Amino acid sequence: MSGIAGVWGDGDIRAMTDALAHRGPDDHGYHEDGALKLGIRRLGVIDLVTGHQPIRNEDSTLWIVHNGEIFNYRELRRELEPRHTFYTDSDTEVIVHAYEEWGRDCLRRFMGMFAFALWDGRELFIARDRLGEKPLYYYADGKRFLFASEVKALLTEVPAELVVDEEYQVFEAPLLGNTMFKNIRSLDPGCSMVVRDRHPTVTRYWDIEPYDGPERKESEYVEELRWLLRDAVRLRLRSDVPLGVFLSGGLDSSLIACLAKPEKVFSCRFALGERYDEFDYARIVARHVGAEHLVIEPTAEDFRAGFPQVIYHLDYPIATPSSIAEFALGRLAKPHVKVVLGGQGADEIFGGYVRYLLMLEEARIAEVPILKSYLPLARHFWSERMFRPHGERYFDLVKRGDDPSGRVFALFSGLFEKQRSLVDRMGYTDLKLTFPSLITMNDKAAAAVGLENRTPFLDHRIVEFAFRLPMEMKVRGFTTKYILREAARGIVPDAVIDREDKKGLVVPVNRWFDHELRGWSTGLIDSLSKRNLPLKQGGSRGEFDRARYAAVSLELWLRIFKDHSVRI
Repeated sequence: MSGIAGVWGDGDIRAMTDALAHRGPDDHGYHEDGALKLGIRRLGVIDLVTGHQPIRNEDSTLWIVHNGEIFNYRELRRELEPRHTFYTDSDTEVIVHAYEEWGRDCLRRFMGMFAFALWDGRELFIARDRLGEKPLYYYADGKRFLFASEVKALLTEVPAELVVDEEYQVFEAPLLGNTMFKNIRSLDPGCSMVVRDRHPTVTRYWDIEPYDGPERKESEYVEELRWLLRDAVRLRLRSDVPLGVFLSGGLDSSLIACLAKPEKVFSCRFALGERYDEFDYARIVARHVGAEHLVIEPTAEDFRAGFPQVIYHLDYPIATPSSIAEFALGRLAKPHVKVVLGGQGADEIFGGYVRYLLMLEEARIAEVPILKSYLPLARHFWSERMFRPHGERYFDLVKRGDDPSGRVFALFSGLFEKQRSLVDRMGYTDLKLTFPSLITMNDKAAAAVGLENRTPFLDHRIVEFAFRLPMEMKVRGFTTKYILREAARGIVPDAVIDREDKKGLVVPVNRWFDHELRGWSTGLIDSLSKRNLPLKQGGSRGEFDRARYAAVSLELWLRIFKDHSVRI
């Protein structure tokens, strides 16, 4: 984990890099070549002695700043050593020589999470990992080009012009490279960029391709997945500093913990009954692996006092209350470890969300012969929105607000139709539209306290494998993540594998807003209502509805980045 920045043209690279100091408290470095300046704040994880950045090649014609990890760097180094001279033991230097050896195709050889910028004296080559674990933002106006790991670093050079548009109204997050700051963009996951004469050209180097190949035996799929998971965790345990695991009590993080067998695991809980609390399952897994179990229990007052900092570090008002728990876990883990592993991504790639069950069951009912001719009657009986085209129905399920122009649905529909099976269509669309803000939140929650977060399920080999599976290997009847459960047999306690009370990371914000934080939250929501913004419309989704949380987040974001009335 580090924070990188660069400017081609006028700009203060030190001010930009200083804005990222929380990401890299261990070291800093700069390289200047005329109007081109690179900067880094480094968190030392691999090669603590010689890994100072920026790093160069043998004759100093290539320079790099890099945030993240290339987990297969040892294997790549052995391949490169006969033709290249290394002066560090870092994974970053491997990127430099891999680029010399294979050019831009080097990206296809990397197993990792990364955002880096390479300068060869004439052009910048910038790349981001396949699933977007490491963020990268940029600004270009023809006269200068700037990039950084977080928007706040760009705001030392670019005015903060905030944008709250229909994308935020529909999904409570910017989409497909957009941000909520005018003229600032995010490099999409799986993309690279060449910058010549301060003008960027973006190219996609990886995507999840639809698969319609031959099917295999179930046992073969299970064994392959088991091997992939073991190898992904093995690679992500490479570190010169202590590691731990964020453990929720769900299957995903439990499987990572049981494979990694760390000395310490970290859990966040809200002891408000079984609707909120998975701690008993987390404790079963901690005992199973013999790990010390550290627990944090955030209170309503903790939330009120710390939430402005959460919004500041996120750069956006990302409307998922799980950010509260993620930031709390970072604070808990920081005194003990420098690297944490987590279970993010498994729901999207293996069909883990309950909404997938709802969508698949509706599709099944629509194909029942006796009902096929009576779907209009069924719509009248249940809902006029039911049994419409799958893309429209799934959009209804995941959207959070109205889409009056239809522009957001058009983006959604274009992605939804790229995959073949219904469960793959839902998972792929989630990975493209809603997951980027979740994994960015995951990164920034760890970075806020100088931690590195690693996510084995996002190993691209596992993702590609998941999208080659038959649909029933993901969802079978009312069992989600079927193949993952089978692969976990003998590794994870059966009590965790067979549980049917999936919760996710549930945070009691609405309870707090109804009681301890009623006055505070009401004041912020009332303030937001007086602004001329396209606020979402629609009914509540029950006890765990995010509408009030989203409004509080948005108002605090405006106060921090627009009004500057809340200082961090």
